[in-house]
Amino acid sequence: MRDPLLRLPLHNLTNLWYNRSTLQKGGIMAMKRMTVVLGVALAGALMSASAQVSFRHLKSVDLSSHFPAGGQLGNLASDVAFDGANLYIAGMSTGNTLAEPVGVLKISNALSLDVNTWDYTPLITLTQAGQSRCSYVVYRDGFLYLGTGLGDGSNQAANTGIRKYDAQTGTQVSDWNGTGVVLPSDLSNSSRAECIEIDPGYQGSGASLAVLARGRGITFRRSFADGSALPNILSIPSRDCQGGQTTTGMRDITFSPEGDAYLRVDNSIFYAPRTAGNTVANDRACRIFDFDSDNPFQVLINIHYLRTSAGNYLLYNRRGTSAPLNKIFVATGAGATWQDYAELTGDEPLPNGSTPDPFGGNIFNFTSGFGPDPSQGDVDLNGIVDDADLLAILFAFGSSDAAVDVNSDGIVDDADLLTVLFNFGSSPQAQYLFVLHSTIGTDRLDIYRVDVN
Repeated sequence: MRDPLLRLPLHNLTNLWYNRSTLQKGGIMAMKRMTVVLGVALAGALMSASAQVSFRHLKSVDLSSHFPAGGQLGNLASDVAFDGANLYIAGMSTGNTLAEPVGVLKISNALSLDVNTWDYTPLITLTQAGQSRCSYVVYRDGFLYLGTGLGDGSNQAANTGIRKYDAQTGTQVSDWNGTGVVLPSDLSNSSRAECIEIDPGYQGSGASLAVLARGRGITFRRSFADGSALPNILSIPSRDCQGGQTTTGMRDITFSPEGDAYLRVDNSIFYAPRTAGNTVANDRACRIFDFDSDNPFQVLINIHYLRTSAGNYLLYNRRGTSAPLNKIFVATGAGATWQDYAELTGDEPLPNGSTPDPFGGNIFNFTSGFGPDPSQGDVDLNGIVDDADLLAILFAFGSSDAAVDVNSDGIVDDADLLTVLFNFGSSPQAQYLFVLHSTIGTDRLDIYRVDVN
């Protein structure tokens, strides 16, 4: 078999191999010329229309084999966290005992263009309460914060609690909060915890772990460093926003980068604008989305705040409806004012032209973040388009190697090579949305790139 480099014409190969710097300069000049042309062509359009966000469907991956009935990580994928390179999938159990296996699956190399290069590692395993007691996970500065058995009212560490783990080794930090676990009773004697999330703090003044507890109109806060209690935020959900028609059926919480809170409570969404480190306006959250027709007694009613360069978005699911709504709802806006923007149904076409099945259930959880963009030439995901990426393209030239097929058209060719050359020396980043979708027996991860058009 001929060396893949020899598939290129000899004079082209010589130029690529010995005169890379010349090609790079030429690429830069071409980019400058192209920028001028595009700038002239698009100037009018940009002046007359605001930027829009689109969700480009990149991957749809079946995770069911990692969460089978009786599996060591649970039998239902429950939540997802992202560290900029790797994903962490928390599993829960729908079993009927108080000693069900749950845990965290680590997916390494999760931004690779080729899902066959992903590596799956059962990172954390423990036993906690089953019976649809949820698991939630967040990542922060090299550590995972994992809530398991959430919704269980036993106040026993064998059944429920929030713990801190090393994200590389899966080792529990045994002295976090003194005992290694935050129990519901540590949350001002609450009976059960419901979810965890990262609170960025007022105006980004300092992040902490936010915890909601059922039946309490409070956002509890714990130190990431040692698990100790920080001042709570009184944020009683009020349907009429006047302090009346209160409800405390806490389910999920998300925050804007400024620290404003958005809560899923019973069957509605509430908004609490932050006024200081541990206060919100009038000590209450006001209802901004009314889903009164939905049954409020549902687990995994989730919400996620997404900040982009083109605006803010709230993503949420709906459960307990008369007919299942197997989709992700996306609203755009700010503060207390939002409007419908899009719906994600799971069957949006992938880059290779294939179309996955639509979502088959209404359990969703989300996270988002920035990471390397292999579609712009950083195929080895090291943060820069460099010699390694160029050589990877050259050695795979003419093949169907998905890991270096930058435009995912099924063949590594001139188009992929030009992408690397034009972006040589840059550090392309993309914003990603990670969607975890589950039903009993089906667990699925979908990745979308958040593009500003």
